[in-house]
Amino acid sequence: MLMKQTLIAILLCLLCSTQTVLAQTQDTDYQKFVGKIGTYDVTLLFKPETTPGQNCGYYFYNDRPKTHFTLITKFYEAKMREDATGMPVAYGHHWILEEYSPKGNHTGTFDGIEVEMGDGFDGTFTNQKGEQFKFELVRKYEEK
Repeated sequence: MLMKQTLIAILLCLLCSTQTVLAQTQDTDYQKFVGKIGTYDVTLLFKPETTPGQNCGYYFYNDRPKTHFTLITKFYEAKMREDATGMPVAYGHHWILEEYSPKGNHTGTFDGIEVEMGDGFDGTFTNQKGEQFKFELVRKYEEK
């Protein structure tokens, strides 16, 4: 009987700590971006103030909203954005984000540049097979 009560107490503690972690994750101040990877509609939740090696958010394909891909910042640098002729046109940031599947496998990489003072990103997404797709993301501002 004591073993059964101890097991129930442990399970309740685990349940409470899981709910606390979920609440903290939901309260995190992510910036929301919507757009496309190739022809696929996606939603990305991102914390730009992370440093390389840190979890900076996640994204999902809109037709599979419960399957989240974790994003880890691999590279970040301030950069001048150039037009097609190579002339500087705007200040932004160059980001490389690694994608990890729900199982923890490295399954892709975003390599993009911030546009319009943080209102979006565009660049190339490379999947685990080496296939490349253009991506475009625009920040979606929501009232709180």
